[in-house]
Amino acid sequence: MRAVLTYTEKENGQPVEHTRLFDTEQSEKICDVKNSFGKKVQEIYISRKGKLFLHNIYKKNLEVADQRQTKRWIGENYPDKYIKFFGEVEEG
Repeated sequence: MRAVLTYTEKENGQPVEHTRLFDTEQSEKICDVKNSFGKKVQEIYISRKGKLFLHNIYKKNLEVADQRQTKRWIGENYPDKYIKFFGEVEEG
C-alpha cells in the first residue's frame, strides 16, 4: 500500500510541514497492534529514512505515527523489536 502523507515536525523549535511518500512494500514491518480481543487492527512500519507509520487494517489507510509515542509503545510491548530497530538500551 502506498500513500502521500503530510505531517508536521519541529525543527529548531519551529513547526515544519513535510510531504512524503510512504510505502509498505519499500518499508520494514516492525510489529502488529492488536485490540483487547487479540485481533490485529494496525501494523507499524518504519520507512527507509526511519519514519514510523501505521497501516490501519480496517480503514485501509496509512498515517504517520506520533514518533515518540509509537516508539515508546514498541519498547513496552516488543522490547526485542525495539532493540533491533532503535539500538541497545542500558539495563535498568
